[in-house]
Formats: sequence, C-alpha cells, structure tokens
Amino acid sequence: MILPTFEPSQNTDFPWSGGKLRIAGATDVGHVRRVNQDAYGYFCDDEREEVLMVVADGLGGHRGGEVASRMAIESLESEFRDGDGDNDPRVRLTNAIESANQHILTAARKDRTLDGMGTTIVCLLLSQNGPSVIAHVGDSRLYRLRTGTFSAMTQDHSLVATLLREGVLSEQEAKDDPRRNQILSALGVRDELEVEVNEAHPLANDRYLLCSDGLHGLVDDHQIKRLLSADDESDGWATSLIAAANRAGGNDNITCLVASLPKSTLFPALRAGTSRLVATTRSLFRKEPSK
Repeated sequence: MILPTFEPSQNTDFPWSGGKLRIAGATDVGHVRRVNQDAYGYFCDDEREEVLMVVADGLGGHRGGEVASRMAIESLESEFRDGDGDNDPRVRLTNAIESANQHILTAARKDRTLDGMGTTIVCLLLSQNGPSVIAHVGDSRLYRLRTGTFSAMTQDHSLVATLLREGVLSEQEAKDDPRRNQILSALGVRDELEVEVNEAHPLANDRYLLCSDGLHGLVDDHQIKRLLSADDESDGWATSLIAAANRAGGNDNITCLVASLPKSTLFPALRAGTSRLVATTRSLFRKEPSK
C-alpha cells in the first residue's frame, strides 16, 4: 500500500496493536523559494506489519533538487515493497537508501540538466514484529516526544554540526555560522555513501517527527516540542509546525511528517541500539541558496 507521496498534506490512520497509528504529513514551498524541492512519503507493508516514513530535501539548482527528492521517495517505496527479502530491517533500509543513491546518480549522468542534483533523507521504519529502525543521510532530522521529553534522534551530517559536537563552536556560534547549510553527505553525490542506521526502541504513546531543515533551521526545539505536544487531530501537528516556520520567515521549503503511536501498544523486546556507517564521504557541498 502506498499513500500519495507528493500531496501538500495527507493524514492516515493505520491499524496497530492497541489502537491506531496516526500519521500526518505536510509540505510547503515557504515564502522565498520558487520550487518545493522537499518530498515525503509513508508506506505500509501489511504482511510484515511495518510502516515506513520518509522525508527528503532536494539539493541542486534548476529542477535537480526536486527530481532527486522525488526519486529518493519512489525508490525507497519500491525497495520497501519489492526488496530482496532480508529479514533484518537495518539491512533492508540501508540497501534501499544505497539503491536510491545509485538511481539518482544514473539519472544525473543521463541528463545534463540534472547534473549536481542530490537529496538528504531521513527514514523511520516502525515494526510490530521486529526492530524499528531510523536511517538518515544529511541534515533532515528525526525527533521523538516521549512522556514530555523531546529528543533529537539523529545527528546532522553537516560541517557546523560536526564542529559543534567537537566543541569547536558553541551553540550560539553554530546558529550564526554562515556555513550552516554545508552538509557532508547526501544521496546523488558519489557512489560511496554514508548511511547512519540506529534502532528506534518505540514505546506506547510516543510521537515522532521527521522534518527538513526548513523547520528546524527556523523554529527552536522548545517551540517544536510545544506544537508537537498539542492534543490535536493528526493533520494539525504538521500544519501547525509549517505555519510556525513560515511565521519565522519561511526562507526554505518546509516538510513535516508526524507519527503518533497508540496509548497502549506492544513492541517486541529489542537489543541495545546499534549504528552502522556503510561508507564515509567527506566531500563538502552547499544547498541551493534562497532565491
């Protein structure tokens, strides 16, 4: 089952142990860009009892970024549905992202107007029968709201974020640094790709947010937490977050994808979280500047 991928907004309830898994997605071009290069999708595998959620933020001038983000979503959906059947979701998700990377590279080599296109990606695979998995490349993020605690579940693959983690920059310096749009890894740049994969360990009543930097670059964590905590219909979370980013200037495309788990649900026992870096690229490139 595939839900419409490129609709401005979409919300759906999936049957889930203990109730319903509520998912809401929305995307907006913002106030500055002419084209929305973000894309999102969410897909259900009834046989495996899994749901995959994906947000992609395209890079590159002309139409390249828009094409790359959509290709990534479509490739992830295809691999999710028709993949090699590996039972380990970490392997399946890593393979799917690597396959999307190759599809984007191939398309750019065939069409010069797409040269230089790429995309970030962040994925959350929720499973009722096995490990739930987070995977990401670039600076699109995944957040979790659990019993009032709001946490970032991914670390940006960007120059400024790396300097912040290493103690070279303070948080305020990182916010003001003109290099904050420079990312270290993205799909569609090189054959070798860095994919960071971790287990999610979901619990009942968790709420998850996948978003592009058009949100987290303008709206601080305190405000995101407040809006995500609202006792609202599922479509309200995503649209409220986008409205906040637009009020803050809307200088980039904005995409939000929210999952709210039932208040009473069971997940299989999971072993300690693990990470896997498939390869490492240290090439540096910049997102398209605001127009």
